[in-house]
Amino acid sequence: MNTVSEAETKGESFVFQLFVAGDETHSRMARDNLKRICDSHINDRCEIQIVDVFKSFDIALENGIFLTPALIKVSPLPRATIFGDLSDTSEVLTALQLTGEI
Repeated sequence: MNTVSEAETKGESFVFQLFVAGDETHSRMARDNLKRICDSHINDRCEIQIVDVFKSFDIALENGIFLTPALIKVSPLPRATIFGDLSDTSEVLTALQLTGEI
């Protein structure tokens, strides 16, 4: 039995900003893990904006990102920020308030 967040029951779309450092190993892992999490838990209601800090450092600074990889859940509110390669699915789902059995 799955427990879903209020946003999921309303059918809201999720918007994420993933801050990466080029094609660095942990950045690649974070991209792959976020895509897997979105595909298996959010389906087609997910928009992922990839921000390469080497190319767009100003956006990273505006968002207080000084370490990569970093994920910001922009919407639905509340915002949440997670650092790391997103490999701990359970922890990521909890931080994003997408709780449920995996």
